[in-house]
Amino acid sequence: MPRRQHASVANEIPAMPDTAAVLSAAAVCFAGVMSPGPNFVAVTHRAAATTCHEALSMVAGIALVNLLWATISVFGIGLLNTVVPLLFWLVKMLGSAYLIWLGLKLIRRSGRSAAPGTSIAGARPPGFASALRDGIVTNLANPNSMMFYVSVFAGAVPEQASLQTMLALVVMVGLVGTLWYGSVALMFSSARVAHLYRRGRKLIEWGCGLFLIGFAIHALA
Repeated sequence: MPRRQHASVANEIPAMPDTAAVLSAAAVCFAGVMSPGPNFVAVTHRAAATTCHEALSMVAGIALVNLLWATISVFGIGLLNTVVPLLFWLVKMLGSAYLIWLGLKLIRRSGRSAAPGTSIAGARPPGFASALRDGIVTNLANPNSMMFYVSVFAGAVPEQASLQTMLALVVMVGLVGTLWYGSVALMFSSARVAHLYRRGRKLIEWGCGLFLIGFAIHALA
């Protein structure tokens, strides 16, 4: 009788997440977020040009979008690019157009003196909401971000994964993005980096602008 009770209790215990699968996907995720792209450019620019708090707010916005794509991928709707090709194409076109606009905006204003607290998207009042919005929009506009999660990352999700494993994968994506971009924000918001940014602001913003334009054109190819 006691043995039957123990067996019944054991069957009621929820399955633990597949640690190996989560760690493997985490390695893939780290490789993805560490690749230079619009998110990296936006965070470094925000951190050096404004404050650490604003940069971290932008990181929160980027992480939220990463969570969105990861949730879509993990829970089986990762075939967006094949099931709804027109929607995927539209997101890609609008995102690339936004990045080109952002790049041109940076180049055009690089020769002018920027007021403290000016964001990468232009003259906006500093604050949590503005930085959070910029992070969300910049990541949504990055077609490669969506492609990574619905293809590469989705491929790292094991078949027949338990609900606990899928939830752990989504949480892991949020942690990886926050840790990486948060570290970048802290590093580039230091006084020394901010000083170097102010000295070379024109060249840096030209470089950032050209990078965003080139990235968007490459994504459209």
